[in-house]
Amino acid sequence: MAATTQTIDKHVQVENRIPLIIVLMVGNFIALINETVMNVALPNIEETLGIQTTTAHWLSTGYMLTIGILIPISAYLMQRFTTRQLLLTALSFFFIGTLIAGIAPNFAILLLGRVIQASGSGIIIPLVTTVIITITPLAKRGSMLGLLMVVILFAPAIGPVFSGLVVEQASWRYVFISVLPVTLVLLAFAAYYVRNVLETKRTKIDILSVVLAVIGFGSIVIGFSSAGAEGWTSPLVLGALLIGLAAIAYFAYRQFHLETPMLDLRPYKNKNFLMAILVTITVMMCFFAAMILLPVFMQDALGISAFDSGIVLFPGGIMIAIMALLTGRLSDRFGPKPFAITGTVLLVAMIGLMTTISTDTTMLQFTLLYVGFTFAIGLILTPMTTLGLNQLTEELYSHGSASLNAFNQISGAIGPALFITLMSGGSQAVASQSADQAMTAGLQFAFTIAGAFAVAAVVFVLLVKQSKPVHHYQYE
Repeated sequence: MAATTQTIDKHVQVENRIPLIIVLMVGNFIALINETVMNVALPNIEETLGIQTTTAHWLSTGYMLTIGILIPISAYLMQRFTTRQLLLTALSFFFIGTLIAGIAPNFAILLLGRVIQASGSGIIIPLVTTVIITITPLAKRGSMLGLLMVVILFAPAIGPVFSGLVVEQASWRYVFISVLPVTLVLLAFAAYYVRNVLETKRTKIDILSVVLAVIGFGSIVIGFSSAGAEGWTSPLVLGALLIGLAAIAYFAYRQFHLETPMLDLRPYKNKNFLMAILVTITVMMCFFAAMILLPVFMQDALGISAFDSGIVLFPGGIMIAIMALLTGRLSDRFGPKPFAITGTVLLVAMIGLMTTISTDTTMLQFTLLYVGFTFAIGLILTPMTTLGLNQLTEELYSHGSASLNAFNQISGAIGPALFITLMSGGSQAVASQSADQAMTAGLQFAFTIAGAFAVAAVVFVLLVKQSKPVHHYQYE
């Protein structure tokens, strides 16, 4: 529980702040866009390398799995190593992994490249958040986190469009090769401009906590990623989820009893931080539901190409970027709760409209629905992220940002698997109808469940207690 409330604004003054922020944002963008670039490129990879879809799927799952394992460990890494060491190492890993993936002669080497790529991404993603909140004054933090949310939300949305264009014009290899010059320039830029921002200290790592994090987060990602192909009753899926939950539970228990925890969980004792995490999970699940369900429906039921379906949804990506930036600035001035309440209520309404989608829905209607949906998402995520991170004292910045980013990645792994399975189940329930009617019924059922997530988000936002100035909290 929060013992006292203080109006402390403690941030680190740095030279060359703008170049540092540019390096961080661009690094975060290329890390996140690579989470979704494989979605459209997989058929081309399967054909080129002669592999099955179930095998190719590990190029996405392996990437998410590696990030999911590294992010919980990132809080320790940020305490142990300097900002400069971590960023240059992460970008180097990303460059090497991208190069290996681009020239890979077979699937095993390609998967190795993706894992090395993800090793860099798993360090970059939480590092960026931690550095941003460390160097930004409290009064401007919403604006800066809004800019960060533009990257976090827009990069996965633009990934399939970029990948589809590259694959149409060349091959999947150029999805990787085209990123190499950007990464190399960014690495040189970082080597010149980036200086140390975060304080370091010699801390011992708890090996058992690392093992529990690897098993827990890794098993959860494997379980949900395998559910689409194996089914929710599969021994693999159920076993992975049970092992993952047990390992995470013991991981959490151990963190509360270690003198120096690998991932400090004290922020969860603060109600606002906890509600911010819960809103983030439920809203990101809705976001991933739409990102996966709409393209699948347009391609399979309406016969639209992957690239064209990406173009249909592209205005929604623009909208969420604009709203994330705008609400960041406005929440600095008026506080986050009014925007989050408006956004969650609107989200319920937009998902309600999405339950009426059918084969008669036009491309313009798809675009307008998705624009309204992303408008609502943009109203929620930046204010709630700002609210959650503003509850942290300085020594907990790395731990709070690691938690937030870990749940973003878990939502990214759970969302597609869960909602594709729900759509498939809803389709099978009316299998006697035509294929298009069955898929429509499945889509509507999946969005109905997504609506329940949106209603839960409304409840969580209503439980937030907004203080007039943005406060830090001391933890017992």
